[in-house]
Amino acid sequence: MSRLAAGLALMGLCVIGGTGCWSRAPRTPPSLLLVTIDTLRADRVGAYGSSQGLTPGFDRLAASGWLFERAVSSVPLTLPSHATILSGLDPLHHGVRNNGTYAFPPNRETLATRLKATGYATGAFVAAVVLDRRYGLDRGFDVYDDRIERVAAGRSVLESERPCLNVVGGARAWIQAQAGPFFAWVHLYEPHAPYAPPADLAAAHPGRPYDAEVAAADRCLSQLVAAAQAARPDSLVAAVTSDHGEGLGDHGEATHGLFLYQSTLAVPMVISGTGVPVGKRTKDLARSADLAPTLLAILGARGLVDVDGRNLGAEGGAGEAYAESDYPAGFGWAPLRSWRLGDLKWIDAPAAELYDLARDPHEERNLATARPQDAERLRGVLRMALRSEVRRDEQRLSREVEERLRSLGYVAGGARRTASAGQAMDPKSALPLFRAFERAMESEAGGDLKSSADILYGLVAKDPGNLTFRRSLASALGRSSRLAETIRVLKEGEKSAPQDPTLLHDLAMALAQQGQIEQAIGFDDRALAIDPTFVEALNHVSALHAGRGELVRAREAIERALTLDPNNPQAWSNRGNILRAQGESDEAGRSYERALGLAPGQVEAMNGLGVLAVEKGRLDEAAQRFERVLEADPRFDEARLNLAVVESQRGRRDLAISLATETLGTTRDPALRARAAAFLRDLQAASR
Repeated sequence: MSRLAAGLALMGLCVIGGTGCWSRAPRTPPSLLLVTIDTLRADRVGAYGSSQGLTPGFDRLAASGWLFERAVSSVPLTLPSHATILSGLDPLHHGVRNNGTYAFPPNRETLATRLKATGYATGAFVAAVVLDRRYGLDRGFDVYDDRIERVAAGRSVLESERPCLNVVGGARAWIQAQAGPFFAWVHLYEPHAPYAPPADLAAAHPGRPYDAEVAAADRCLSQLVAAAQAARPDSLVAAVTSDHGEGLGDHGEATHGLFLYQSTLAVPMVISGTGVPVGKRTKDLARSADLAPTLLAILGARGLVDVDGRNLGAEGGAGEAYAESDYPAGFGWAPLRSWRLGDLKWIDAPAAELYDLARDPHEERNLATARPQDAERLRGVLRMALRSEVRRDEQRLSREVEERLRSLGYVAGGARRTASAGQAMDPKSALPLFRAFERAMESEAGGDLKSSADILYGLVAKDPGNLTFRRSLASALGRSSRLAETIRVLKEGEKSAPQDPTLLHDLAMALAQQGQIEQAIGFDDRALAIDPTFVEALNHVSALHAGRGELVRAREAIERALTLDPNNPQAWSNRGNILRAQGESDEAGRSYERALGLAPGQVEAMNGLGVLAVEKGRLDEAAQRFERVLEADPRFDEARLNLAVVESQRGRRDLAISLATETLGTTRDPALRARAAAFLRDLQAASR
């Protein structure tokens, strides 16, 4: 695929025969609102033919603006797709191939950097940790609101999210505060699994939680657009699209990422507002990469240089589109690449596929054998495109990393299991394994840890080199307090993947739970030698050092973690604990308050503020804080023992004994059990 230059020297001219036209750049540039609704299938949108009435907000924009009937994503994964939307580059060329393991390159421009340079105020408001600032999309934004409470267990941290009402609230306040032209990017996550729609919409769409989530996102979209239009009634461009769709059972795929079918690649796309054709519908192929160049042209701004996308208003659709997914490679299966030319679509896989989308829109008849000339033609075009691929291996070891590993006594070498697309299992063949894996994840999320572990034991037996299966099994076992099994499963994985930092950190977590602190620190150190930006490992090893009284090392690690991830409430709480131990009470209190500002239910921070209150002699305040901790988490045994101490100091000896006795009976922490026993002995001795 050629990389199209998007310099727009002629952007003020009306192009004869183009798909859209604006006569000249306005003297006062309009503001821009870009909304990306995660995981929204085009066929759920009324403007695309849905009769379910889920998207009145989107449909109003379509009626007043420009709708792209055949819009497609280049990758069915959140971070890579948003990198494409904002940069005009396909994943081939920006190099972000998956969620959580890549960052957008610092030397490439985006819609935000371009508009900021033009004089726009820029603000981003994202709903999921997968778009956290550490992945590089914050560049160019004056404000990057990614304050999202992390999920601690049960699902991936990358799926931590916040409701669209919270996201829209922050965006509305920012928009209303701007005096000049602004660019606001707002990301809504509702349609992404796991589905948990608001009660009224769940009742309105019984048995269809995905559809109810689509309706929830559209309701937030309507509120946001209304606020932006009120702020800029005569000078606003609003664009709405999605990063990818959702399988919902098509081709056996429940969610997205495993395959490259239209169920997850077809997306809605609309532009409405100042200078945009009204009621226009374009049938040309429009790619996610085309959105940024088109928006810059509408705004009268200088375009992005050397990008894949094109200005759809001047140049029309490219007629061809690249797509990929590296998600299967995370399971050790073959990654997928695709090329679409008009209505012909080629999917390069161990068992290759060719579809004629005009005659077979649901991709049910594979023509790879029946039409060999077309198959070879598209295969050849894809091969040519791949010659310009930017490949950045997230697990590649630098010389500096190798030296760090050697200093820890480990020889750098191969990491996770790898295989070429021709040798690895085709994702289609792996579908039964993937379905079983999804059942296991559903069981774990629902609290049925035994069923989850049973399924995962079977998957590990069938595919022992699959680190995703193995780590998930360890998670289910660990949450069931089956620590010996957890450690055994992870150590078996370490033999084949001694340099996988996530596996090493999992081992550190399990060993720490078993009280093997020195060994746990060693595994976290190995993980950090491989990936010095591994925030979770920094946070954990900091807590381990603090527990051993190694406060200088603990503080060094936690400060590094917060530099990388300043919106991590657990890290702020840990920082508070360290500073309190170092005698810096005021700064510790500020750290606890920062944690609670990010996550109001952060019980460790509540407990820390209670301890500070005890140290300052404010016993009534301390008791209230510990009681709030136990209301939020009745299993927080440390707060129960702290409350016992406070009650004894307030003269309520019987209550103190009751609380300490309960702690002694419930805690699994040997150190806390010893403290509770000593406290009870002291109380009994004092009463003699």
